[in-house]
Amino acid sequence: MKVAEIVREAIEPKFNKDIKLVDVEYVKKVDGMHLIVYIDKLTGVSLDDCVEVNNMIEPILDDLNPTEDQKYTLDVSSWGLDKPLKYDWQFKKYVGELVDVKLYRKVEGKKEFTATYISQDENKYQFKLNDEVFEVSISDVAYVIPHVEF
Repeated sequence: MKVAEIVREAIEPKFNKDIKLVDVEYVKKVDGMHLIVYIDKLTGVSLDDCVEVNNMIEPILDDLNPTEDQKYTLDVSSWGLDKPLKYDWQFKKYVGELVDVKLYRKVEGKKEFTATYISQDENKYQFKLNDEVFEVSISDVAYVIPHVEF
């Protein structure tokens, strides 16, 4: 089992209903290996949330020793606005908000678009695009990310 999978399995049960674990990565960066724990919550992640999670998981990681004594840096971070939405609870946070959508194939002539996220069910997403409801099969969607204007 990979380091990220071992860590995820060990820490996921420790999360509460407010702060959610989104992903775990174990990656090499310029300054060495990093174990990155991504979190999210409906009201947005604060620095205090990151500190709380760091303090919660550090003892678990110390006992677990997932890297078998190899040095790494622990990073606890919000999932971020540039990352795709993965879970139903994340999508609920963006109901009525603009999102950027990329499809695997063109649907009604569109492969990438910005629209207002409306809802989803087990088969499709609904977006408001040009004042009309635009439905797309979940299997056709490569990703949905929050829209950020600069």
